[in-house]
Amino acid sequence: MASLPTSRRTQQEFIIETNNSSIVSKRSVERLYFSSQPQFYRHFVKKPKRRSPLINRGYWLRIKAIDSVVSKFLAQNCTKRKFVINLGCGYDTLPWVCLSRYQTKCDGVCFVDIDHRDLIIRKRKIIQETPDLNSMLNNIEVTEGHILLRSDQYLLVGCDLRCLYQLSEILSDIVNAQDALILFIAEVSITYMDVKNADNLIEWASKFPYAKFCLLEQILPEGIEHPFGRTMIAHFEKLNSPLGAVQKYPTTISQIRRFRDLGWPDVSAKNLWELWSSNDFLTAEERIALNAVEAFDEWEEFCLYGNHYFILVASTLDSGRGMTTTLSTIPIAEINPCSNSRWKAKFTACQKPQGRRRFAAPLLIKSHDKAKDKIALFSGAGMMSRLNSRDEYSTSDQDLVDDRAHGFATPRSRMCHTITELGDAGALLVGGRTSPDSGLRDCWLYHKYLDIWERVDDLPWPLYRHQALSVGANSVLISIGRINSTTLSDHFLLWSRRTSWRKCNYADFSPSPVYSPVIFCIPETKQNIVHGILAGGINTEGVLLNKVWRWKITGMFTENPIIEFQEFSMNLNLCRFGASVVTHLGKVYLIGGIVKDQLVATKDEIISLDVSGEEFRSTQVLSSSALSTRYLFIGSNVVSIGKELVVMGGSAVCFSFGTFWNDGCLTLLPKSSIMSNEWKFLRTVEARTSILDTEPINLKKPYIRTIPRIRLLSESHFSEVLDAGKPMIFEGLTIGPCISKWNMEHLKQTIGEDKEVVVHEASTKYMDFTTKNFKYSRMKFGEFVRQIEDGAKLYLRSLSSEDPSSIPADISRDFPSFCSDFSLPPELSFVTKNFHSSPLRISGPVIMWLHYDTPANVLCQIKGNKKILLFQPSDFKYFDFQPGKSSSPVNVFQGFGDSKQTRSQPYEASLKPGDILYIPPLWLHTASPESGTSVAVNVFFNLFSNGHAAGKDVYGNRDLLAYEKGRQSIAKIVASFDSVPPEARDFYLQRLIAEFKENSKCAL
Repeated sequence: MASLPTSRRTQQEFIIETNNSSIVSKRSVERLYFSSQPQFYRHFVKKPKRRSPLINRGYWLRIKAIDSVVSKFLAQNCTKRKFVINLGCGYDTLPWVCLSRYQTKCDGVCFVDIDHRDLIIRKRKIIQETPDLNSMLNNIEVTEGHILLRSDQYLLVGCDLRCLYQLSEILSDIVNAQDALILFIAEVSITYMDVKNADNLIEWASKFPYAKFCLLEQILPEGIEHPFGRTMIAHFEKLNSPLGAVQKYPTTISQIRRFRDLGWPDVSAKNLWELWSSNDFLTAEERIALNAVEAFDEWEEFCLYGNHYFILVASTLDSGRGMTTTLSTIPIAEINPCSNSRWKAKFTACQKPQGRRRFAAPLLIKSHDKAKDKIALFSGAGMMSRLNSRDEYSTSDQDLVDDRAHGFATPRSRMCHTITELGDAGALLVGGRTSPDSGLRDCWLYHKYLDIWERVDDLPWPLYRHQALSVGANSVLISIGRINSTTLSDHFLLWSRRTSWRKCNYADFSPSPVYSPVIFCIPETKQNIVHGILAGGINTEGVLLNKVWRWKITGMFTENPIIEFQEFSMNLNLCRFGASVVTHLGKVYLIGGIVKDQLVATKDEIISLDVSGEEFRSTQVLSSSALSTRYLFIGSNVVSIGKELVVMGGSAVCFSFGTFWNDGCLTLLPKSSIMSNEWKFLRTVEARTSILDTEPINLKKPYIRTIPRIRLLSESHFSEVLDAGKPMIFEGLTIGPCISKWNMEHLKQTIGEDKEVVVHEASTKYMDFTTKNFKYSRMKFGEFVRQIEDGAKLYLRSLSSEDPSSIPADISRDFPSFCSDFSLPPELSFVTKNFHSSPLRISGPVIMWLHYDTPANVLCQIKGNKKILLFQPSDFKYFDFQPGKSSSPVNVFQGFGDSKQTRSQPYEASLKPGDILYIPPLWLHTASPESGTSVAVNVFFNLFSNGHAAGKDVYGNRDLLAYEKGRQSIAKIVASFDSVPPEARDFYLQRLIAEFKENSKCAL
């Protein structure tokens, strides 16, 4: 190939740099999400980096989208030879992935990688030097022409895609067009070409009689002025790799027309956000499984990213359907256009980086001088971290003297919380989160005239991404929200100062649980009844629902309020996630958020709803041209004050392109009103007192969560469960004929009636390991069975038949006569590989004491039904665990009488024969039979490194060696102060405690 001008070579280098960045991101995804599959990108990325959850999920979706198209192409029945031609391949490893993942479908398939010659030479060198890559290719031949590497399955071509004559010559040497089925792929590659050259390439490819074309690249669905689009374009221009096609073909529809005009009769396309929600692309289980790999809560930013990328499949024959579904039309109800004369807007900028805060919550700061009333955004995420300060906004330049009350605690930093106005009674802050797996339960009442916070009743469970409404007299309704990255709450809650938190019981049925929906009240004249609308929200699998519900609460001031739902066919434009909803001047206003399958159109970002009649009418508030500065209504907050709506904060991480901030606030008001002084940023007020150590407020009783049941699909699926670190019940697994055979008569025959066993003989139903209200008795197994069948309070936990004091129990060794009846399924092979012990458990009507085990274990229920109560490890402090002890004296089956125990977070599992309960390490648990005699096998396995405990750990209850050494260190520290006067001793020990907490708070 003739040498290129310097400017062109430089441009190629810039484009190659985008490839280098892309494969680092794909390598990050490969390591996390495809860890059980061959790691091909590692050969091209020598220094891997873990990308953010947003970038990982975005690239996972790209990889999955291309894989879906290619796998369907490979699966097609066809007598012609198939070619997968990657136009602008970079260091992509698609050929090796396919040869590994779809081995049988790749017989006779030829993969052709084409890119700039310089890059292809580098790629060839890596392939030649890497056995994992070249060993998968047969009959490799290295040449120095345009085809730089040949093999039976793979060709590597160095060619400028703008030189179509040269490209035609090369492919004519490879492909017999009349006897070939070709899939061209261009994944974010030809967009870097001049649009005319890219069009020529697309038209050239359409001349092949049996061809398909898969294009994945950027679009601008709301134009270049959209904050995400503007940030994306600026990013690539800064890299000297401008996007060529987005200006001429900014939407999926224009891209479809492009391909049809260029000779492709059959074309379908979807943006990646629409593709994400498509059930013919991903199953619910596939979406949910992603959360077990990496906690994720960047839905708004994921939506923005997905709407700015699309995948298109075109065919020269009527054969492209099914690879992606055809472009769908979203049934969004029509919105009345803005009259363009009823509202006006004023954007007031502030100095960067002032006011940069998102996913905060607004509150009013009142003054006896009304002119000094302020609006504030409290907590939320800042530029570098979460904040526990507040940004204040005012209509005037006020005295900046800090006149706040000092010495009062302030809620800790958080985001995705709510603050609900209660008039003169104050404002209620509820929940929020630190990380997606660390929801918060604490709630605070803000006294707006005193400017102080008072901690009130904690939530029954952690909660964030919920919505809150003021209902009735100083009452707050809380919608379903997220507890952690994998779990949603399952009840609406009502709070008032008088009654604390109450669960709303469902009247007949409940709608699919969603979080961060649109929810608002409709005025009602009947007493003790509140009703309204719930719309949209994202469900447990990460899909935004296009459903609208009417809801009604009756018995609002009773102990057991009832909430009733009825599906409602109405304006689907209500169905949003993360929108701000505010009642203002008798109407409901909906601002921002995201919608299913597409971006919220600029003109629909702010709409008003007239809810006075049976049919809700929605009207656009502002035309798209009304704002001189484009505002991003993501993570922003809205306050109704007087005749004005004030929008503050907000930001989005625009994938890997940079972060967009709203550097100022927006004031909206009717055009007929006079805007005397617009709202503007005043100051940031830092919190004075940390409340990290503040104890939670008492609740009447804790909320008991039900442990979910799943069908375990594979060994890798179990690895995802381990990574999640939460209890789980596996059902439908095969553990052998023990389920049908192990009745008491069979056990007597196989174990032997005369075999001597050691059992716990209890004096009461509850066995207390601390007080030892039971004794260890030796008896023959036949007598043990006879007594428990008569209702005796006996419990057998088998010991090693060889040396009980030094060897852990092993059912295969201790009971060779019938151990073949029990085996773990292949899905739990990790347990077998990391085996610790497997005791047989047979119990009568006795309750096992609350305790924890250091190894993880799977409890296999074989006969009888059993109830298990579990608590997360951090709840140990509520159940009187003495230092160095793994057992508690508290019988939680009697209830939670101690006020501190009500702060715990219990989980409940009801096991039936065949169920397998996974109990993670250190989770507190206790068991009680629900009917008759219970037979089970525990299989303990190690997740910690060998030698984690001091000495032999026969029963799996020895604490970590690091903990035991830590206790010894504490004893030495305390003893070192024995000769110090009491007042000084207390002073310095308290300082050491504070220092210890400060150094360990990241872990706490």
